[in-house]
Amino acid sequence: MKRSPSLEDALEGAVSAGLQSQLGDAAGVVSVFLDPGIAVSKPDSYVKSLSKMLPAGAKVETVVTAICQRLYEDLGLQFQEREGWKLSDYVNDATGKVESAGDYKEASKAFKRVAEDYRLTAQKIPGLSLVLTELASYMDAWSSIGEARSQHQEEHYSTASENYAKAADILKATKARSHLSKHYEACTLLEKGEAYSSEENPEASIESFKTAVETFRQAKTLLENMLAQDPAPQEKQDLQKWVEITRSRERYCLGRAELEEARILDKKGDEEGSSARYRSASQRFEELAAEAQTDQARWELETLALSCHAWAEMKEAESGASPELYAEAADLFSKVEKITPRKRFRLLALASSSMCKALEAGTRFRRTRNTQLYSEIKKALETATDYYQAAGLQNAADWTRATGKLFDALVYLTDAAVERESRRKAELFQLAEKHLELAARLYGQAGFTVKRDQAVQLLKRAREDMELLMSPIEALAQTPALTGVAVAPVSLVREKTFGLERVDAANIVGNPNLSQRNVSVGSELTLELEIANVGKTPATLTRLENIVEDGLELIRQKTVYPVENNAFDMKGKRLDYLKTLTVKVPLKATRKGTLELRPRIFFHDQKGFHGSYDFDATSLTIRDLGISGWLKGPKQ
Repeated sequence: MKRSPSLEDALEGAVSAGLQSQLGDAAGVVSVFLDPGIAVSKPDSYVKSLSKMLPAGAKVETVVTAICQRLYEDLGLQFQEREGWKLSDYVNDATGKVESAGDYKEASKAFKRVAEDYRLTAQKIPGLSLVLTELASYMDAWSSIGEARSQHQEEHYSTASENYAKAADILKATKARSHLSKHYEACTLLEKGEAYSSEENPEASIESFKTAVETFRQAKTLLENMLAQDPAPQEKQDLQKWVEITRSRERYCLGRAELEEARILDKKGDEEGSSARYRSASQRFEELAAEAQTDQARWELETLALSCHAWAEMKEAESGASPELYAEAADLFSKVEKITPRKRFRLLALASSSMCKALEAGTRFRRTRNTQLYSEIKKALETATDYYQAAGLQNAADWTRATGKLFDALVYLTDAAVERESRRKAELFQLAEKHLELAARLYGQAGFTVKRDQAVQLLKRAREDMELLMSPIEALAQTPALTGVAVAPVSLVREKTFGLERVDAANIVGNPNLSQRNVSVGSELTLELEIANVGKTPATLTRLENIVEDGLELIRQKTVYPVENNAFDMKGKRLDYLKTLTVKVPLKATRKGTLELRPRIFFHDQKGFHGSYDFDATSLTIRDLGISGWLKGPKQ
């Protein structure tokens, strides 16, 4: 399997890091004699050579596992050890996931190229112009959808919303796929909800998610109404899948709205209400994860579900001042770190886990007054600061660091309050002042003005040597760093079947045309069907049916194809990509009436795909000859 340069760099770096983690200083010696770059082109040969060079006691299996863990981590993938897998198996697995899962920009470009192909072919074949032009518009819509997905994964939610809106407008103007427009209108609102959430505007986020829920419901009703009209088998299957996709996104938006409601209740100090909302959201995301169609979507939903569960435990711990629940929340955040494939969100989970450990120690201190817990609290706060900083959340890092300084100051002031020796008492007050000044500055630059003012007020009271109104542990309360953390993007991609895979398979379209639409009994006419394969795999045509209705008969002696039960045997006629075929059906009017012809053609391709295409209905009016007609005879 061919690997891109970025993947090659990741693999070479993973080899070096894996060796270092397992062999220490000996890793450098091994790399001198065995170039890590060999692992890129010949992974298993590299392992074979490596096994002969390892120092005593080192196991090659352990080293390979360490290399693969690092590779998956650097690529943002979840690692799972597989029995019997070699290094090449892991490399190919990681490569395949990176190149197929979420390469939405390339998909968008591919759809654009297909749209251009369709438009060029439409110019060459006027009879199929309308069909191909509409298909080109459909590909344009999918190109915009691919762009939106890419922007969603990059957390550019507002731009993603604009591209979904563009796709919805294109689809609305089509004849055959306008029913999908409402679905992507809802996706536009979903992305707006994500954008408001990332901007820490939960009220606007809730409104967008709830409006998206209602719009998804409207889209679902439209799809279900179409299903009730007994569509053709292929269309029915597609509609059923769209109903499932729409229902899943509706449920996702309900969960996201609950998550944002939990955040608002948290800020208001309603720990019980917040915990209940987090638990409800967690349950919704768990159910969606169980139904996920891709590993990527499952991991993302599991991460979100577990995060909500952890936040629920944390809020319940605050409500009950329970160190045990804080410990459970810390463990849950540790589990989040293990399942999320994105490095940034792993760091955020570790930071949240450390904050919960600080709160756990704080609540134990309230019960025991054991001052030895101060060092445990400080260590957890410093660890959280490091992780927030590594994740790029400078405000959260500054908040945690400031809280650590505030905590130190309050400890000094608490000690000063009971210190009898005047010199030592003065030293403690001076230390407290320095820490309060730094805490106020850090809170200010992080944008937490309330906490800054609190630190300034404490500083003023300390200088006046007044009684403190806050204990050291109360410095840890109301932790905005936890509730202000961003939610990892969830892909929810389930439309893959309707995208490039459908373009890659054989895909027959066509246009019907009657030589006459108003004829007399006894007249002859021709139904002409222009057929094209718009899929990139050659199509094999097998059967053409529904070409004769009551009031018409097939003129068999004029047909090119064998006839069986008033249907054409297409004899396995092959149609390559964008190649066309014209099929003429000679007919004779036998009875007065108004008819609708709805031809259907069946086909398959070499990849095993079997499909059918229903031509648009074509109406025909057959009238009696009348007296003059009987005298002249029918038109032949």
